[in-house]
Amino acid sequence: DRKSMINTVVYSTVLKGFAVSKRIDKVLSVYKEMRANSIACNTITYNTMLDACAKCNAMEKAAQLLEDMKELNVEPDIITYSTIIKGYCMSGEIDLAFSVLKEMKSDGHFEPDEIMYNSILDGCARQRQVTESLKILDEMQASGIRPSNYTLSI
Repeated sequence: DRKSMINTVVYSTVLKGFAVSKRIDKVLSVYKEMRANSIACNTITYNTMLDACAKCNAMEKAAQLLEDMKELNVEPDIITYSTIIKGYCMSGEIDLAFSVLKEMKSDGHFEPDEIMYNSILDGCARQRQVTESLKILDEMQASGIRPSNYTLSI
């Protein structure tokens, strides 16, 4: 078991390096190698790959990663959801971001935080969706999260 943990850590470090370098091709290649060699992926590993998808404007790859997570019973965390929402907002797919937000809230495990709300507000601003922005601000305040100076600058 120790050997598999070392391998997961080593592979995750390599993934992080390629993700920071915005080399989505290499990220996916390493992931494929991990799967082929039965190296376990954990939530952190998947979050790293999802972040690479977001930063490389490759959110079309995120859906398969999420399917793999479900198939392998790897539980998403708040960072997983936040990263996916940020990625969809950055790529102009605000409807998909709202869909993920709705799914996350219906699961009942996590509540949106300020970072997540800010990502959605930024996505709405980029798409000039003023009405949706105001709804999100109201929802944010209703859930007890006060808009920060950053939030109000979006």
